[in-house]
Amino acid sequence: MRGARPVLGFFLPLGVIAILATLLVYSLIGLAQTERKMRLDASTNMIWVLSRAESASLRFAQALARSELGTGSQDDLTLRYAILLSRLGLIDEGPQRRRMIALGYEAELEQTIQAARAIEPLVSTAAAADFPHARDTAESIAVWLGRAANAAMVAEWNELGGQLDQYRDEIWQIIVWLVGIAIAGGILSAFLIHSLVVSRRRTELLYRERDFSSLLVASSGEGILAFDRNLRCTLWNDAMQRLIGWSAERAVGKTLGDISGFFAVDGVARRFREALNGTSSSMSDKALFQPDTPDARYVDMRCFPLKDDEGIIGAIAFIGDVTERHAAQRELARHRDHLEELVAARTRELIAALERERAAAELYSNFATMVSHQFRTPLAIVDSTLQRLIRRNEHVTADEMVARAHTARGAIERLTRLVESTLDAARLDAGQIELSSGPCEINALVAAVCARQREETSDREIVFKPATDTALSVMCDPAHAEHALANLVSNAVKYSPPQAPVRVDIEASPTHVHCLVHSEGDPIPDADRDKLFERYFRGRNSAGKVGIGVGLYMARALARMQGGDVELVDSGRDGTVFALVLPLLGATASAKVPDRPEG
Repeated sequence: MRGARPVLGFFLPLGVIAILATLLVYSLIGLAQTERKMRLDASTNMIWVLSRAESASLRFAQALARSELGTGSQDDLTLRYAILLSRLGLIDEGPQRRRMIALGYEAELEQTIQAARAIEPLVSTAAAADFPHARDTAESIAVWLGRAANAAMVAEWNELGGQLDQYRDEIWQIIVWLVGIAIAGGILSAFLIHSLVVSRRRTELLYRERDFSSLLVASSGEGILAFDRNLRCTLWNDAMQRLIGWSAERAVGKTLGDISGFFAVDGVARRFREALNGTSSSMSDKALFQPDTPDARYVDMRCFPLKDDEGIIGAIAFIGDVTERHAAQRELARHRDHLEELVAARTRELIAALERERAAAELYSNFATMVSHQFRTPLAIVDSTLQRLIRRNEHVTADEMVARAHTARGAIERLTRLVESTLDAARLDAGQIELSSGPCEINALVAAVCARQREETSDREIVFKPATDTALSVMCDPAHAEHALANLVSNAVKYSPPQAPVRVDIEASPTHVHCLVHSEGDPIPDADRDKLFERYFRGRNSAGKVGIGVGLYMARALARMQGGDVELVDSGRDGTVFALVLPLLGATASAKVPDRPEG
């Protein structure tokens, strides 16, 4: 349920906003359609067209009557006849004709137009005997146009009534959508208010946790000191005040050398530098002299690096007063002549306990180093994916969300495989299990490593040249093989110029496959080459580069577990080439790792 709450908190506002936007779009579309339908179409106003044609036919009939009485002129008669024909022609064209067809007057319209054209010779000759027939035709046309105008008016009123009903339904629908918009807005507002309240509660909880942590630090009987990369004090508890004589208000913000000369002693300063370089360290029974006290105090110190997502930001030191222990050891030393055997036995016990403590500390350090190097990449992909989703928030699309979810899921799956493989490797060292090796298509494995490196360093060019044999497969543990190759590609990106590409090629020998990682940059010094694969070794060109010197060590160890190896092929003016060698599927298990094939 805890995992479902963040998902619900993310998708619920998106869903409400989507509903709000959808209803708003539908409302605007409905209003636009209603407005468009309410426009008057002047081209289909049949009442006006028919009335003008009826008026023209009546005027033509009057002109015929005047001509029959001898009071009219031929020009006036011809003009009235032409106007009548033009009005009838207007009815017989475009939307007016379609309207007449819809009213069922198509046949009568054709007959009327033919009748009007049939009297044209009568108008041209202007014979008095033909005027009564022409007048009857004009009057019958006027009567028919009147009936057509009445029918058009009735049809338009019926259509107008239907449109008004439709407009009313659409208006009600828009009102319903607006109510939905109001409801969605209310839900969104309630959710925002709830989120604000929850955020405020969480902030208060963080403040309480911070105060509690400060109380724990202040109440500790062991001196706790934290400092940044400039050796400037950032944390100082009450136990440190009792040891050094400086209050927290006075010490915080000062450099350690200004606070006490004890911090400038070579052994102590060296431990601080090691912690800032990422290595945990400790020292015991170190003399601490205070200005007002002639006798020295003796302290034990443990120093650890402080890290965040961007790297090491400082270090923290735990300093315990062991003066009484030191005095007891001196007392034992004064009585060693009398208790030699007892002291020797006790010394052996102390040495054994110290060795166990150092072994436990080394085991913890190695485990932390392995976790840091092997598991950081998948976690970085998951973190990057989630950060992009949070930053884009409302602009993220469903397809993009699915794609990024698949990316994060793939990284988590790789992390799970690494955890399982790491535990299996530890059991393998103890002789309890065997390696989880199986057939693996090398092109797909290398392409996946290059793709992940491109995601982590999108500004760098990673060129992958697949093997010509697309079905080329090796016998390996995919998780261990990917991790070993990822270390080589990551080192190539890290130690090459920003504009230089990193190239990965695949070459095959009869028994093994060589994954060659090419990078440009300064060659590796000869003095460093023999130590490249040692644990915690960092070369001369590693200044300013993130890392603690276990990448190549882990890569070679993982490769050799699978019957392969990691080699420095070349390092000169043309660049540096490392090779991950893996056994070819079907090759003899006893085959030795060969040299890289020529060409």
